Amino acid sequence: MEVQDVAKNITGPTMLPPPVGIFETREDLLKHVRDFALSQGYMISIKDSSKDRYVTIGCDKGGVYRKRLKSGENMRQRKMPTRLTNCPFEVVGKKDDELWTLTIKNGEHNHEPSTHVSDHPSCRRFTEEEILIIREMSAAGKRPRQILKVLRQRNPDLISDSRNVYNVKAKIRRESLSAGVF
Repeated sequence: MEVQDVAKNITGPTMLPPPVGIFETREDLLKHVRDFALSQGYMISIKDSSKDRYVTIGCDKGGVYRKRLKSGENMRQRKMPTRLTNCPFEVVGKKDDELWTLTIKNGEHNHEPSTHVSDHPSCRRFTEEEILIIREMSAAGKRPRQILKVLRQRNPDLISDSRNVYNVKAKIRRESLSAGVF
C-alpha cells in the first residue's frame, strides 16, 4: 500500500480526509478509509459502487431525511430530528491496472466530529455470528436485555444496545413471516 499525506499543512480542529493512496484490493481501500475516518470523528458509507471498477464513499451524515410515507393525514412525523446534515464529504476509489487508487473529491465536512463511536449506526451493527446468537436465544424465549448480556460477555467491546437487539429480532420475525414459517 502506498499512502501520501495530503493534510500536513492543515491546522486547527478539523476532520481531515483520509490520505490518498494506492491499494491492492477494494477491501483494503475501504478499511483504510473507515479506520482513518473513525480516528477523525466521522464515519463513512458507500454511496455508489461497481464491484470491479469504482467505489464512491461519503460521510455517513451526508444526505437529507426523506419522508417515507404519503403526504396528507397519513404522513409520518419524526419524533427525533434526523442525524443527516447533507455533508458534502466524498472520496472516490477507482480500479486501474489491478490496483485501487483513492482520490479526494470533497474533503470538507459541515458538522462537528462525533463524540462517541456509537453515534454511527454502522458501528453498532452485529456480526453474522452475533445475529445467529440473537436468533437462537430469541427462539428460546430470551429477552433482549438477556441476549445483550450474553453478547457483551462474548465481546466486551460491543457498542450495540437493546434497541439494536429489538431491531434484529423484528427483522428475523419479518423474514420468517414472509417465508411463511410460523
